[in-house]
Amino acid sequence: MNLKISSYKNLLGLLVLICGVILSFTACTKVIKLDLNTANPQVVIQAYVTDQQNIDTVKLTRTGSYFSPGTYPTINGATVIISDIVGLTDTLKQVDSGVYAPTNFLGVSGKTYSLKVLINGKEYDAVSTMPAAVDIDSVTKQTINTGFDIQNRIRCYFRDPLEPGNYYMAGLVVNTVLRDSADDINIAQDKFDDGTEVNLRIRGYNAVSGDTVTIKLMCIDASTYNYFNVVRSIAASGNPVSTAVPQNPPTNIIGGALGYFSAHTIRSKTIVVP
Repeated sequence: MNLKISSYKNLLGLLVLICGVILSFTACTKVIKLDLNTANPQVVIQAYVTDQQNIDTVKLTRTGSYFSPGTYPTINGATVIISDIVGLTDTLKQVDSGVYAPTNFLGVSGKTYSLKVLINGKEYDAVSTMPAAVDIDSVTKQTINTGFDIQNRIRCYFRDPLEPGNYYMAGLVVNTVLRDSADDINIAQDKFDDGTEVNLRIRGYNAVSGDTVTIKLMCIDASTYNYFNVVRSIAASGNPVSTAVPQNPPTNIIGGALGYFSAHTIRSKTIVVP
């Protein structure tokens, strides 16, 4: 699935590191002149390797100005390398502004992958192990009367493997359009459902009869789950994009960048909403 987690760029403004500004207000009463418009931008890396052909992507941007929270400058001319533990290496080609893609790289479950990004002499590194794939058993519509309105919810059913420590993300495509707002972050873990059938509600979409809906179930690692769990919590807190928040999503990237590197499997199922 081309889950461009890069498509969550409407949340990237939440990732600006201005915690020190918050602490300076709470720790003392000294008047401080803040030059928010010229704060040093940070590198944001959004990268993934999958077991599907021709969809792996690395996107490089920088956090924007405080006064232009919707602007995220792309990073061009970087060196981006993905490799596995047996020595297979691919130097990605830049295919668009800030977007890099491998020439011939296919992930395999159980393998560990490394990401290296060089930007103006600065190196950033990350590691992710691709979990085993889990098939989707079924996708259904569920009609709920909430007492205030009628909601048509999409649910995804799959069987969690017996071993604990499994993490999932479900992407939603409606009539060929990827749903990519903060409300569409659908994640789950098997902390309370180990080895059972999982009934995952797909958030952010009230199903419409006749719509073609595709669910793309990704088996992700713990670090990717933790990243998006915090992103979802930040979005749910009601903080607008330009508002300072007390934490940034945890990252598995070493070197000082924001973002994530995920090696994950993808399995899909499509229905026409009845």
